Amino acid sequence: MDPRHGRRCRWRREGLGLDSETLQKFKVTTSAGVHALPLAEFAALGILNGFKRSGELAQDQAAKVWPELRTPTKLVNGSKLVITGLGEIGLETARIARALGMKVSGTKRNVEAIDGIDEVADNDGLAGLLATADAVVNTLPGTPYTEKLFNHEVFSAMKPGAVFVNVGRGTVVDEDALLEALDTGQVSYACLDVFAVEPLPQDSPLWNHPKVMVSPHTSALSAAENRLIAERFASNLRTFLDGGELPHLVDTVHFY
Repeated sequence: MDPRHGRRCRWRREGLGLDSETLQKFKVTTSAGVHALPLAEFAALGILNGFKRSGELAQDQAAKVWPELRTPTKLVNGSKLVITGLGEIGLETARIARALGMKVSGTKRNVEAIDGIDEVADNDGLAGLLATADAVVNTLPGTPYTEKLFNHEVFSAMKPGAVFVNVGRGTVVDEDALLEALDTGQVSYACLDVFAVEPLPQDSPLWNHPKVMVSPHTSALSAAENRLIAERFASNLRTFLDGGELPHLVDTVHFY
Protein backbone atom coordinates (compact mmCIF):
# COMPACT_ATOMS: atom_id res chain seq x y z
CA MET A 1 0.00 0.00 0.00
CA ASP A 2 1.45 3.33 -1.09
CA PRO A 3 1.77 5.70 1.90
CA ARG A 4 0.73 8.62 -0.28
CA HIS A 5 -2.26 7.36 -2.28
CA GLY A 6 -5.84 6.56 -1.36
CA ARG A 7 -4.72 2.99 -0.80
CA ARG A 8 -2.32 4.17 1.90
CA CYS A 9 -2.42 2.49 5.30
CA ARG A 10 -5.25 4.14 7.23
CA TRP A 11 -5.36 1.88 10.25
CA ARG A 12 -4.47 3.37 13.63
CA ARG A 13 -3.60 1.79 16.96
CA GLU A 14 -6.68 3.27 18.60
CA GLY A 15 -8.90 2.06 15.75
CA LEU A 16 -7.66 -1.52 16.01
CA GLY A 17 -7.65 -1.53 19.79
CA LEU A 18 -4.21 -3.15 19.82
CA ASP A 19 -1.31 -2.34 22.11
CA SER A 20 2.24 -1.75 20.88
CA GLU A 21 3.40 -5.28 21.70
CA THR A 22 0.62 -6.84 19.64
CA LEU A 23 1.19 -4.45 16.73
CA GLN A 24 4.81 -5.60 16.51
CA LYS A 25 3.53 -9.04 15.44
CA PHE A 26 2.14 -7.57 12.21
CA LYS A 27 4.31 -6.72 9.23
CA VAL A 28 2.73 -4.40 6.67
CA THR A 29 4.87 -3.24 3.76
CA THR A 30 4.28 -0.33 1.42
CA SER A 31 5.17 0.41 -2.18
CA ALA A 32 7.33 3.30 -1.05
CA GLY A 33 9.82 4.27 -3.71
CA VAL A 34 7.76 2.98 -6.67
CA HIS A 35 6.30 6.45 -7.18
CA ALA A 36 9.44 8.41 -6.34
CA LEU A 37 10.50 9.17 -9.92
CA PRO A 38 7.14 10.36 -11.34
CA LEU A 39 6.56 12.47 -8.22
CA ALA A 40 10.04 13.97 -8.48
CA GLU A 41 9.49 14.75 -12.16
CA PHE A 42 6.19 16.43 -11.30
CA ALA A 43 7.92 18.46 -8.57
CA ALA A 44 10.48 19.59 -11.15
CA LEU A 45 7.61 20.57 -13.44
CA GLY A 46 6.12 22.70 -10.66
CA ILE A 47 9.42 24.43 -9.97
CA LEU A 48 10.00 25.15 -13.66
CA ASN A 49 6.42 26.38 -14.11
CA GLY A 50 6.90 28.84 -11.29
CA PHE A 51 10.32 30.06 -12.36
CA LYS A 52 9.40 30.33 -16.05
CA ARG A 53 5.95 31.91 -15.51
CA SER A 54 4.08 29.27 -17.50
CA GLY A 55 0.75 30.21 -15.92
CA GLU A 56 1.08 33.82 -17.05
CA LEU A 57 2.16 32.70 -20.51
CA ALA A 58 -0.94 30.50 -20.79
CA GLN A 59 -3.18 33.38 -19.75
CA ASP A 60 -1.59 35.71 -22.31
CA GLN A 61 -1.91 33.04 -24.99
CA ALA A 62 -5.59 32.48 -24.19
CA ALA A 63 -6.18 36.24 -24.42
CA LYS A 64 -3.94 36.57 -27.52
CA VAL A 65 -1.86 39.16 -25.70
CA TRP A 66 1.72 39.96 -26.74
CA PRO A 67 3.04 42.12 -23.89
CA GLU A 68 4.96 45.23 -24.88
CA LEU A 69 7.19 44.78 -21.85
CA ARG A 70 8.73 41.32 -21.72
CA THR A 71 9.28 40.02 -18.19
CA PRO A 72 12.50 38.11 -17.45
CA THR A 73 12.23 34.69 -15.81
CA LYS A 74 14.24 33.26 -12.92
CA LEU A 75 17.12 30.88 -13.42
CA VAL A 76 16.70 27.50 -11.78
CA ASN A 77 20.45 26.97 -11.91
CA GLY A 78 22.03 28.32 -8.73
CA SER A 79 18.72 28.71 -6.91
CA LYS A 80 17.95 27.12 -3.54
CA LEU A 81 15.42 24.36 -2.93
CA VAL A 82 14.08 23.11 0.39
CA ILE A 83 12.43 19.68 0.49
CA THR A 84 10.32 18.75 3.48
CA GLY A 85 10.69 15.01 3.86
CA LEU A 86 13.99 13.58 2.65
CA GLY A 87 12.69 10.07 2.14
CA GLU A 88 12.77 8.25 -1.19
CA ILE A 89 10.54 10.80 -2.93
CA GLY A 90 12.43 13.71 -1.45
CA LEU A 91 15.83 12.30 -2.36
CA GLU A 92 14.75 11.58 -5.93
CA THR A 93 13.45 15.14 -6.16
CA ALA A 94 16.79 16.35 -4.84
CA ARG A 95 18.64 14.33 -7.48
CA ILE A 96 16.68 15.93 -10.32
CA ALA A 97 16.95 19.39 -8.74
CA ARG A 98 20.73 19.07 -8.45
CA ALA A 99 20.87 18.04 -12.12
CA LEU A 100 19.19 21.38 -12.87
CA GLY A 101 21.88 23.14 -10.85
CA MET A 102 19.89 23.76 -7.67
CA LYS A 103 21.33 23.77 -4.18
CA VAL A 104 19.23 21.49 -1.99
CA SER A 105 18.47 21.44 1.73
CA GLY A 106 15.66 19.71 3.55
CA THR A 107 14.07 18.16 6.60
CA LYS A 108 14.13 14.69 8.08
CA ARG A 109 12.63 13.34 11.28
CA ASN A 110 16.00 11.90 12.27
CA VAL A 111 18.56 14.55 11.40
CA GLU A 112 21.68 13.18 9.73
CA ALA A 113 24.11 14.21 7.03
CA ILE A 114 23.07 13.17 3.49
CA ASP A 115 25.34 13.23 0.46
CA GLY A 116 24.37 16.02 -1.92
CA ILE A 117 22.16 17.80 0.63
CA ASP A 118 23.63 21.07 1.88
CA GLU A 119 21.76 21.18 5.19
CA VAL A 120 19.42 18.79 7.00
CA ALA A 121 17.11 19.89 9.83
CA ASP A 122 14.01 18.64 11.61
CA ASN A 123 10.69 20.50 11.56
CA ASP A 124 11.88 22.80 14.33
CA GLY A 125 14.60 24.05 11.99
CA LEU A 126 12.34 24.40 8.95
CA ALA A 127 11.82 28.15 9.25
CA GLY A 128 15.56 28.74 9.14
CA LEU A 129 15.87 26.77 5.90
CA LEU A 130 12.94 28.56 4.29
CA ALA A 131 14.40 32.04 4.77
CA THR A 132 16.67 31.62 1.73
CA ALA A 133 14.65 29.11 -0.31
CA ASP A 134 13.63 30.03 -3.85
CA ALA A 135 11.45 26.93 -4.05
CA VAL A 136 9.90 24.53 -1.54
CA VAL A 137 8.68 21.00 -2.25
CA ASN A 138 6.62 19.10 0.32
CA THR A 139 6.74 15.31 0.19
CA LEU A 140 5.55 14.62 3.75
CA PRO A 141 2.71 12.17 4.41
CA GLY A 142 -0.41 13.12 6.32
CA THR A 143 -0.03 12.23 10.01
CA PRO A 144 -0.93 13.91 13.30
CA TYR A 145 2.69 15.10 13.39
CA THR A 146 2.45 16.91 10.04
CA GLU A 147 -1.09 18.30 10.25
CA LYS A 148 -1.03 21.87 8.87
CA LEU A 149 2.73 22.08 9.22
CA PHE A 150 2.65 24.72 6.50
CA ASN A 151 0.68 27.33 8.40
CA HIS A 152 0.71 31.12 8.45
CA GLU A 153 3.94 31.27 10.46
CA VAL A 154 5.78 28.89 8.14
CA PHE A 155 4.65 30.64 4.96
CA SER A 156 5.67 33.96 6.54
CA ALA A 157 9.13 32.52 7.18
CA MET A 158 9.64 31.83 3.47
CA LYS A 159 11.75 33.98 1.23
CA PRO A 160 9.25 36.33 -0.50
CA GLY A 161 8.31 35.09 -3.95
CA ALA A 162 9.15 31.42 -3.32
CA VAL A 163 7.55 28.70 -5.44
CA PHE A 164 5.64 26.04 -3.50
CA VAL A 165 4.98 22.48 -4.70
CA ASN A 166 3.01 19.83 -2.80
CA VAL A 167 3.29 16.17 -3.80
CA GLY A 168 2.94 14.85 -0.23
CA ARG A 169 -0.42 15.17 1.48
CA GLY A 170 -2.93 17.99 1.38
CA THR A 171 -3.45 17.93 5.14
CA VAL A 172 0.14 19.10 5.63
CA VAL A 173 -0.90 22.52 4.30
CA ASP A 174 -3.24 25.08 5.85
CA GLU A 175 -4.92 26.09 2.58
CA ASP A 176 -6.25 29.39 3.97
CA ALA A 177 -2.70 30.33 4.94
CA LEU A 178 -1.45 29.32 1.49
CA LEU A 179 -4.09 31.46 -0.21
CA GLU A 180 -3.08 34.41 1.94
CA ALA A 181 0.58 33.86 1.04
CA LEU A 182 -0.31 33.72 -2.66
CA ASP A 183 -2.38 36.90 -2.47
CA THR A 184 0.41 38.83 -0.73
CA GLY A 185 3.10 37.52 -3.07
CA GLN A 186 4.91 35.69 -0.27
CA VAL A 187 4.40 32.63 -2.47
CA SER A 188 4.67 33.47 -6.16
CA TYR A 189 3.24 30.22 -7.50
CA ALA A 190 1.84 26.97 -6.12
CA CYS A 191 1.74 23.63 -7.93
CA LEU A 192 -0.58 21.32 -5.98
CA ASP A 193 -1.28 17.65 -6.58
CA VAL A 194 -2.94 17.01 -3.21
CA PHE A 195 -5.52 18.80 -1.09
CA ALA A 196 -6.99 18.69 2.40
CA VAL A 197 -10.32 17.54 0.95
CA GLU A 198 -10.40 15.44 -2.22
CA PRO A 199 -11.88 15.82 -4.72
CA LEU A 200 -11.18 19.51 -4.33
CA PRO A 201 -14.54 21.17 -3.53
CA GLN A 202 -16.06 23.13 -6.41
CA ASP A 203 -16.18 26.30 -4.31
CA SER A 204 -12.47 26.19 -3.42
CA PRO A 205 -10.73 29.42 -4.50
CA LEU A 206 -7.72 27.31 -5.49
CA TRP A 207 -9.51 26.26 -8.69
CA ASN A 208 -9.47 29.73 -10.20
CA HIS A 209 -6.45 31.28 -8.55
CA PRO A 210 -4.16 32.70 -11.25
CA LYS A 211 -1.04 31.57 -9.38
CA VAL A 212 -2.12 27.98 -8.75
CA MET A 213 -1.89 24.80 -10.79
CA VAL A 214 -4.38 22.14 -9.68
CA SER A 215 -3.56 18.50 -10.37
CA PRO A 216 -6.15 15.85 -9.34
CA HIS A 217 -3.79 13.69 -7.24
CA THR A 218 -2.40 11.98 -10.33
CA SER A 219 1.26 13.00 -10.35
CA ALA A 220 2.44 9.60 -9.11
CA LEU A 221 0.73 7.73 -11.92
CA SER A 222 2.77 6.38 -14.80
CA ALA A 223 2.45 3.71 -17.46
CA ALA A 224 4.93 1.59 -15.50
CA GLU A 225 3.11 1.80 -12.14
CA ASN A 226 1.27 -1.53 -12.11
CA ARG A 227 4.32 -3.45 -13.31
CA LEU A 228 6.55 -1.84 -10.68
CA ILE A 229 4.09 -2.53 -7.86
CA ALA A 230 3.68 -6.16 -8.94
CA GLU A 231 7.45 -6.58 -9.07
CA ARG A 232 7.75 -5.04 -5.60
CA PHE A 233 5.09 -7.39 -4.19
CA ALA A 234 6.75 -10.46 -5.75
CA SER A 235 10.12 -9.40 -4.36
CA ASN A 236 8.66 -8.80 -0.88
CA LEU A 237 6.88 -12.16 -0.94
CA ARG A 238 10.08 -13.98 -1.85
CA THR A 239 11.94 -12.16 0.93
CA PHE A 240 9.19 -13.06 3.42
CA LEU A 241 9.18 -16.73 2.41
CA ASP A 242 12.97 -16.86 2.68
CA GLY A 243 12.82 -15.35 6.18
CA GLY A 244 14.59 -12.17 5.15
CA GLU A 245 14.16 -8.62 6.42
CA LEU A 246 11.22 -6.91 4.72
CA PRO A 247 11.80 -3.41 3.31
CA HIS A 248 9.49 -0.42 3.71
CA LEU A 249 7.63 -1.65 6.78
CA VAL A 250 4.84 0.59 8.09
CA ASP A 251 5.99 2.44 11.21
CA THR A 252 3.56 1.47 14.00
CA VAL A 253 4.17 4.81 15.74
CA HIS A 254 3.83 7.25 12.82
CA PHE A 255 1.79 4.87 10.62
CA TYR A 256 3.42 5.40 7.25
